[in-house]
Amino acid sequence: MPEAKRSDWKTQEMPEKNESFPLEMDLTPQEFARLRQGHIPREMEDKWFRFFEDGVFYIFRSWTGFCIYQIPVSPEGAIRGGIVNRDPDQYKETDPGRDGVMAEYLISCQIERPQTKDLIMEYLRWGKEKK
Repeated sequence: MPEAKRSDWKTQEMPEKNESFPLEMDLTPQEFARLRQGHIPREMEDKWFRFFEDGVFYIFRSWTGFCIYQIPVSPEGAIRGGIVNRDPDQYKETDPGRDGVMAEYLISCQIERPQTKDLIMEYLRWGKEKK
């Protein structure tokens, strides 16, 4: 299967209004290979378009094409933080910690790590605790 690339989907650049968020992951060589494959949505329920380019894993909302996350990845597969969209017209989340959990969830789905259910449950609990 060919790797997803920017031109596979209609996308918009990360807005100037953005911020860093915490995230720490170390990928195995096999996981890094899966990350570089990216993901092209196949149906309406699939909400994320993802691709890897020039050392950065990009995550976009598939319906709008808004760039939500940019996650630098070292050549060894180390992830040490990311950048998140903070334009309130494009993305409503404001908690960097919660963004870290969602980004880890999306990466874990991409690389097929088994704990994705635990991460989404943590994300959902985090949202309830803040209300």
